[in-house]
Amino acid sequence: VKSFSLVAGLPVWRYAVDRVEIEKHIYMPYRQNTVIVTYCLKEGADKITLELHPAIHFRSYESPVSLQVSTRYALGASGGYHVLSTDPPYPPLRMKIVGCNEKFVADEHLTSEFVYPFEEARGYEFRGALWAAGHFQLELTKDEPVQLVASTESEDVMSAIDPKDVMDYEQERRRGVLRMAHPALQAPLPAELVLAADQFVFTPVGRVIDTVRANATGDEIRSVIAGYHWFTDWGRDTMISLEGLTLVTGRWREAGYILRTFAHYVKDGLIPNMFPDGSNQGLYHTCDATLWFFHAVERYVDTTGDRATLAQLLPVMESIVAHHIAGTRFGIRVDPKDGLLTQGALGYQLTWMDAKVDDWVVTPRRGKAVEINALWYNALCLL
Repeated sequence: VKSFSLVAGLPVWRYAVDRVEIEKHIYMPYRQNTVIVTYCLKEGADKITLELHPAIHFRSYESPVSLQVSTRYALGASGGYHVLSTDPPYPPLRMKIVGCNEKFVADEHLTSEFVYPFEEARGYEFRGALWAAGHFQLELTKDEPVQLVASTESEDVMSAIDPKDVMDYEQERRRGVLRMAHPALQAPLPAELVLAADQFVFTPVGRVIDTVRANATGDEIRSVIAGYHWFTDWGRDTMISLEGLTLVTGRWREAGYILRTFAHYVKDGLIPNMFPDGSNQGLYHTCDATLWFFHAVERYVDTTGDRATLAQLLPVMESIVAHHIAGTRFGIRVDPKDGLLTQGALGYQLTWMDAKVDDWVVTPRRGKAVEINALWYNALCLL
């Protein structure tokens, strides 16, 4: 690798081999499960032959990389795409080369084990084999880009946008994200942070009920991914980060969507701790996420002046306080002796110190945790 850089937040590699230099870009069309890898011959020759060897493993993102490739993968063709598939519930992977004539050489085999440094650093299983269906042979001509498209979308979705145009569309979308931010955030370094924030604000398309309800009321749903790639959306993380991800960056409308989305899920005076992947139902085992909700609403109203949303959320906030005073799930209740909030239930970790190993709650912190009561006092003052 001769160099690596970020262009508008998108990665670019420059490879040099025997005076031949190739540039590689990777990008994803917005809100598609599609990856486009672009190769361009820049120096050292007018034409070369390039081999691309895709190797895959269909598995849950929470499964270890050491999981054995136990099912038989299949290679087929449809609509000009090479289709790789395995057993349900995994969708097929469609691949094609755009920009030149390619030859696909079928050679089904398991690779040797790869090492995954990030998994190793986190103490997970970090070695695993992949399945390869064969490889592409393509002719790369100087300054004529060639794209490898890989997607789990339907053929109709994939064919709706020319891969050659995707980069231009994405660049324009990113310019729009920057235009929403304060002018002081459009200098190079803060602009990179604004673009980095963009990837955490998302539309949870898997929660169909959410989408139908929001559309019926003329609203939209948004949430915040707590981290890639092992997390879904978590109430605590969303409320803490909402100011930096959406208000500072000028994405006020989406901030309102997020607050109204979570307000809909308040149950027994609690907002969800998290949404399990693929579920319309949240898990509510948290004592602080709901109190951070008050902080997020306050910062939203101070920044936007949106009193209409405040009026919509106020009954929810009043109900939250009433449930905490009366007592709600997981032993979360106000102690009438001193007005402080206490909490705790066997087998649950309810504060931000939420490590749990099997049935062992590492830091139970049952009782009147100091920062929880700071948040409780703040919520009462704001209300």
